[in-house]
Amino acid sequence: MNYFVYVKDILGVKTNLDQFSWNYGTIAPKASAEEFNKCKIKVNIEARKSNDVFEHTIDKENYDKYNYFFAKKNQRKIYYCRDFFFNSKLGFSIEIIDNCNINVVVSKSYYKYVKYRFMNVHSIGYILTDLVSGLLLANGYCSIHCSAVKLNNKTLVIFAPSNTGKTLTATRLCLQEGAEFITEDIAITDGENIYSAPWTSTFSYYNQENYSKLDKLVDTLQDKIMPLQLISLRKKKSAEEFFEKNSILDSSKITDIVLLGKGQNQVIKNKEGMLESIINLNKYEFNYHKSPSMLVFEYFNPDLSIEKMFNVEKSILDNLLNNTNSYRVYADSPLDYTKLITDEIIFSK
Repeated sequence: MNYFVYVKDILGVKTNLDQFSWNYGTIAPKASAEEFNKCKIKVNIEARKSNDVFEHTIDKENYDKYNYFFAKKNQRKIYYCRDFFFNSKLGFSIEIIDNCNINVVVSKSYYKYVKYRFMNVHSIGYILTDLVSGLLLANGYCSIHCSAVKLNNKTLVIFAPSNTGKTLTATRLCLQEGAEFITEDIAITDGENIYSAPWTSTFSYYNQENYSKLDKLVDTLQDKIMPLQLISLRKKKSAEEFFEKNSILDSSKITDIVLLGKGQNQVIKNKEGMLESIINLNKYEFNYHKSPSMLVFEYFNPDLSIEKMFNVEKSILDNLLNNTNSYRVYADSPLDYTKLITDEIIFSK
């Protein structure tokens, strides 16, 4: 079995797969069993042949149906099965042992062929992202779609709509200003601290020395030709390939919240409307509110209330904003965010 830790001491995966990709990380290095066992949330994933996914004693007629799912009332285990090519089947089962442990069995064909969200068919990576983001809330943690760095004793968590510049800004703050890297796309917070999920790989901007003409061409092609966005044309790179390992922080106490926006260059210190904006950005990345698997779990297990989870998320984020400084940073160009942040927030008098 292989072990991966996506958030130190908080989130780990044990699997017979060589690698596992989801929103919490795409290129995590293998960890030890000891490191995995220290994690608060543990996900066990096993890929099997289609005929071995479900227990042989299962009789579907004894279960209630929910579209392609079947389950029993007040049992925290759901099954999914549908026909595929050449008499094979796409299937998986997910069991929530408790709020900290999840067991997943997935057919190899499902894992191999279902890679993205398409209508109501989701990859195992997306399904587990949604489930885990919900269970983290049950443990007092909220997943957040952000980048984050620490500089001059200030820990900045940077929010922005996708493709606005949060990854670029975090990267430039580290490479140009010497900030310590925390995360570039996904993190977890308890309302006071940020916990890094450093194994994502959405870096679009690199150190100028390493960003070749070929890299620029590939990025341009993927931006212009939509089908190419579904294919990985360049080798994914981790934070360790950009920053020294000892400059990557696992966690830090948050001091400042920054929300990036397009507009005339300026920095406005203001919390008004910030909570609603961050919740909106989170909904774009984490879909536990409308995830088919999450809705099925709630249907058969009313105690797994999505509304309660959402209320916890709002409470954690509200607490975060109440205990930090909040800024809206506007710039005409994404390249201007770095200077505005350093001048007006990090080194302001």
